Amino acid sequence: MSNSIPVVKDLIVPLEHFPHLGDEESVHAAVGQLFSHTESASGKLLFDELLVINAQNQYVGRLTIRGILTCYFPTLFDGGQKGIFVGKKEKYTDLAILMEGSFQAECKRQGALPVSQFMVPPHKSIKADMHPLHAAEIMMAENETCLPVVENQALIGVVRLIDLFRTLAGSCSL
Repeated sequence: MSNSIPVVKDLIVPLEHFPHLGDEESVHAAVGQLFSHTESASGKLLFDELLVINAQNQYVGRLTIRGILTCYFPTLFDGGQKGIFVGKKEKYTDLAILMEGSFQAECKRQGALPVSQFMVPPHKSIKADMHPLHAAEIMMAENETCLPVVENQALIGVVRLIDLFRTLAGSCSL
């Protein structure tokens, strides 16, 4: 039975099919990457984060949609650090529309900044020759739905929990 189950490398979404970019590229470039990965019929985004790699093709972080929104408009999406309205203890997000004009100007300026300023620490990466059951165990313990896969210290793609499930559950008798 172990001969019929592939290794993680056989189940990955290759790096060229998953949004990724260099750590010195702009946030605007990151948005372009996300927009290039959409469902053809609906135009919906397929991914909500990008992998960030350095010049040596090493995985150094992730840029999430939250990070991009924080970059584009830090005065609104500041993580609760600053109050928008003086004297109030809570934010009034229904008034965000009043800031739309400044949002457009600010996001154009902020989007030129490098993704390295807004990326979050990398997920734990796993090795390409790992058994799918071991990868699933790590994902379940870490509460992750995808993890980067490395081979010879270079990022080669991402394995998703749904693909591990398909492989593992498919080998069970139902």
